[in-house]
Amino acid sequence: MDRPRLRKGRWLAMSTVIAVALPVFAVIAIGFAAGRMKLAEAGDVAALNRFVFRFGFPAALFALMSTATELSANDGLLALSYGVPAVGLMVAAYVGAQKFFALPPQTAGAHAFASVFGNAVFLGLPVAMGVEGWARPFVTLMLVEGIVIIALGASLMAPRRAGAGATTIFGALLRPLKNPLVAAALAGFIVALAGVSIPASVRAILDLVARAAGPVGLFSLGLFLATGVRADLRAHGGRVAAIAAVKLAMLPILAFAALQAAGVKDQDYRGALALFTVTPTAVGAYVIVAQYGDYVDETVSAIAATTLLSLAMIAGVLILFA
Repeated sequence: MDRPRLRKGRWLAMSTVIAVALPVFAVIAIGFAAGRMKLAEAGDVAALNRFVFRFGFPAALFALMSTATELSANDGLLALSYGVPAVGLMVAAYVGAQKFFALPPQTAGAHAFASVFGNAVFLGLPVAMGVEGWARPFVTLMLVEGIVIIALGASLMAPRRAGAGATTIFGALLRPLKNPLVAAALAGFIVALAGVSIPASVRAILDLVARAAGPVGLFSLGLFLATGVRADLRAHGGRVAAIAAVKLAMLPILAFAALQAAGVKDQDYRGALALFTVTPTAVGAYVIVAQYGDYVDETVSAIAATTLLSLAMIAGVLILFA
């Protein structure tokens, strides 16, 4: 490859990352400024999070997954290449958080969730849609994350009632369905498998509500940073570093190795997987853990740290695979 073309490719990659990341940080900054200027209060954060958690994200997941049809063999291999390492690392992070950080089970669940749940919707998907051929495999990965990872995370973060007996298998399977995100994702997937066509008017309503989820979630995060309890990086640095190591190092390496071992050579699938696994800890992770009222400060710190690291990694993925 000649040098002018290489320089042009790198510039396009960086400009794409900047174009996607700048609005994200801008909305967070607006929320932060609103809190600092007393235009919004700490109590507003909970109300905004409830909207995103109960309405915005569910609408987005249902609308996305209801269109997931005609999956190929490569889609199945791609799903397994991501899903198996992701589940394994989440379980390992859950156990490790209890052993090395002495976290109680519910808090360890929030730690494990932040270690795997990526910012696919707000940061990854816009980039994937800008590269020809990446959107379809990227959505396949979002299906796995929306059903498997969110369900497992919800189960691990669910409060354990004192004095309750051992959880039955049936109860463990039903518990994630109480999470609006899981219920919406599963409902959309069932609609897609059944071949049901969503009326245009209904889809327009879903899309309208779904489009509000991203900005409201980002604004809420900025407002929390301005009005909430500040995370002490010196106190939580070890936990944040552990989250970043799993999210941005172990998961990409294991998932890409699995895809390589599965024999998938399609460059679009390889690029989509690389992009998906280097997205930072999701803003949605903050919204979800805030609903459970645990590990919020650490999750916010992890989002900030992994987002800064992820931007450089996304640029690298675009240069290598796009």
